[in-house]
Order: sequence, then structure tokens, then C-alpha cells
Amino acid sequence: MIGELVRVLAADGVELVGLYSTPAGRPRACVLHVHGYAGTFYENRFVSFICDALTARGVAMLTVNNRGHDYVADNITGTGEQTQSVPGGAAYDLFERTLEDLDACVGFLKGMGHDRLWFQGHSLGTLRIVHYLNVRGAANAEGMVLISPPDMFGLFDARTDGGCEDIVAAARDLVASGRGEELMTAGRDHPVSAASIVSLYGDPRVTDIFPVRLGAGGDYSHTEKLGVPALITMGDVDEAVTIDPARAAELVAEHMGGEGRSVVIRGANHVYFGHEDELARAVAGFVAPGDSESVR
Repeated sequence: MIGELVRVLAADGVELVGLYSTPAGRPRACVLHVHGYAGTFYENRFVSFICDALTARGVAMLTVNNRGHDYVADNITGTGEQTQSVPGGAAYDLFERTLEDLDACVGFLKGMGHDRLWFQGHSLGTLRIVHYLNVRGAANAEGMVLISPPDMFGLFDARTDGGCEDIVAAARDLVASGRGEELMTAGRDHPVSAASIVSLYGDPRVTDIFPVRLGAGGDYSHTEKLGVPALITMGDVDEAVTIDPARAAELVAEHMGGEGRSVVIRGANHVYFGHEDELARAVAGFVAPGDSESVR
């Protein structure tokens, strides 16, 4: 995985650091990779495998930290002597800031001459790209790659022994009293701010995007109305769903407005340890199924 370290500037001045890789000649097609909860642009090994597979087929890739990278992080804003750090990381992340971060990335890529954009997300990143395309318009996308889309509400309820609603109610009270940055324990192995909990779980109409726990009867309107070609991948021992992972992948694919197909990788977990090459082949074969000239 060889590329250029870039700093993408969001509208509010926050710097998003990432790696931009492009074949010679800078093709029109580029994949924008969005990492998962508390992740980074480089952490998961499969990112390197996918990047190498794509660039070998003539497709560029940008993988970038959003402001929710790591568990707790300093995000940089300002320039020169006016540079300062602002609290960031998953503990303080607000889902709605997704739009600012992805706007910045899309603007960067269009400025580099890429007008055929593929949106790829892993875990929470899959929610971000679906939300972004619903708000900004699916016309911005050639297609999507959803790597291990999680059932966020099913997981939250399972991790809190059914206490999801009570935790969200307590978080709402803290936010209402001006204590939104106060940290809570919410079924995770690190504290999370009350504002972050409300942002991610306070309105299921916005963030309950993959309700596979409910089977075919769930509300999949977020994906149904996009009508964008989509590849859904899942390991058959994935930890981010509460039902059989293969069935979860099928459900998501079935509710992509007729444009989805699923690939299940046997033996793979949520981050595809030991199966990175299989995942990369599936992604590259979906984005660039023919020779490299077809994506330029």
C-alpha cells in the first residue's frame, strides 16, 4: 500500500488525515474508504490489501480518518500559531458530523479529477456512507461496498442486557442539562459521552440502518431507496450482528433496491484476520470487473 499522506480540510476547519493512492495517469474512478467505530484509516490490514488490489486494476483509493477516529483523540484545527486541538475520537463523536467529513473527502477527490466515486465503509462506516448518500443524493456514487454492516441497535441491546432505552434516556437528561460531554458506560469497553450516545442511538429513524435482528420485517428504507449497486461482505463468524452472519448479509443485499449482492467469507471475523486477500479480491472484482481501461 503506497500513497501520499494527505490532510483533508472539513468546512469547520478540522483536519482529516489519510492516505491517497492512485495509479499512474490518475484514473477517473476512486474508492473512498470510511473506517469503523474508533478505527483509523490504516488500522485494519484489509485496507492495504484492498488498496493494492484496486490500484492494480487502475482504481484510486482514499482512506482517511474521520473525526471519530480512535477511542479518544485530538483533532487539529487552524493554521500556524492559531493551530489548536479539539476533543475528538469515538468517545465524543457525533454521527451528524459524518456529512461534514464526507463532504470534505468528496470535494478533495473531485478536485483531484475523480468523477466516478465508489463509497466503501467498514462497520460503522457503512452507516455513514448510506446516511451520506441519502442526504446528499445517490447520484454522487457509482456504487457502494458495505464491509460487515452492523446491527447497531441489536448489538447495543445485547451488550446492555436490554438496557438500551434506559441508557439513552439518561444520556438525554445529561445533554438537556448541558452535560453532554460527560462520560458514561454504555455497553462498551470504554466510556462514551452522553452526547455521542444520543447522536448514535437517540433516533432510530436516522441510524437504525441495518435492522437485521428484525428479519425481513425491519425498516430498510435507508438502503431500499438508494438504488445504488452495492456489494455486501460478511465473515461467517462476524461479531457485529446478533443473527447468523450469512443471513444478515442476505437481508441487507435483498433490501438494496434490487442492486445488492452479498459475499460471505468462511472463517472470517469482523476485521477479516487471515482472510484479507479474499476480501480484497471480492471488492476489486466488484468495483473493476473488467480490465483496467474500463474504469478510467
